[in-house]
Amino acid sequence: MYPRLASLTVAAALLIGLTGCGSDDPSADSATSAAVSDGCAQESTSGLDGVNLLPIPPATVTVIDAGGGEKRLPAAAPDRADAQTVTLTTTSSVRSPGSDESQTVEMPLRALFHCTDSTDLEMTLGDVTSPDAVLADQLTAVAGSRAGLAIGPGTMPISLRLLPAEEAGPEARLAVEQTLVQALQLSVPVPTEPIGIGARWRSERTIDSAVTVTQQIDATLTGWAGDRMTVDVTVEETPVNSVFAIPGSGGSLTIARFSNAGAGELTIDLTRGLPASGSIELSGARELVGADPTQPLIQQTGLSVRWQ
Repeated sequence: MYPRLASLTVAAALLIGLTGCGSDDPSADSATSAAVSDGCAQESTSGLDGVNLLPIPPATVTVIDAGGGEKRLPAAAPDRADAQTVTLTTTSSVRSPGSDESQTVEMPLRALFHCTDSTDLEMTLGDVTSPDAVLADQLTAVAGSRAGLAIGPGTMPISLRLLPAEEAGPEARLAVEQTLVQALQLSVPVPTEPIGIGARWRSERTIDSAVTVTQQIDATLTGWAGDRMTVDVTVEETPVNSVFAIPGSGGSLTIARFSNAGAGELTIDLTRGLPASGSIELSGARELVGADPTQPLIQQTGLSVRWQ
């Protein structure tokens, strides 16, 4: 029983937080070719045929300490003159006895705000790569694919829209989804009230996946020059119950022990829709119990998100 459970739970862990793999609608390819123009995005991916909509769990933000010195409102000031270019790299891993699964994806992004809607960020994917030769070959088809991000108050991501190229297979689409969703679930919204250097705030969100967790991110403002804020963060995730749902099987395991936490630093540019730079590293472990409590499954997990 347990070898099969181990393979299922490893797969589940690598696919945490993901939904469907997109559409095979032929119109998606023609829509993808509609490039985002220089200056600002004239067309939105919202409502286009073939778009896969992925909600991002909302976060509540609580200011613990407003900080010292001059206080300013960290209000978004979208730059519509120039595109933001940033590379997102994620590495996820799950290790258990006899199994060591990991996936790294590097994704260049070009992002522009919509010409008239400051809550709409339109993105174009560059040449997405992976150290895994098989996955890297599959990812070549997603170059030039479009995506969109709905942004709420405090630069909080609300939902992700993906419009993959028609040639992109399910493995490539899933890797793109996983990379973007994992990064956005670790986003750090800023307060919607004035703060100064040293300010501390907390964001909390519930992430519904194989393990449904409450995620707590504590942020400290360590620097603020112009529109750029430097923020130190710590992250801790706690299960809301003891259920580990095995995707696709209808079965579940019991979580006997669980930990997942980490830290990092981000540079947030209030004129941009994505982090300017920084990284967050998480590591954790869990003990899962099936029908035989004397044979628990122990897993070590890791997640690295880097913007550069």
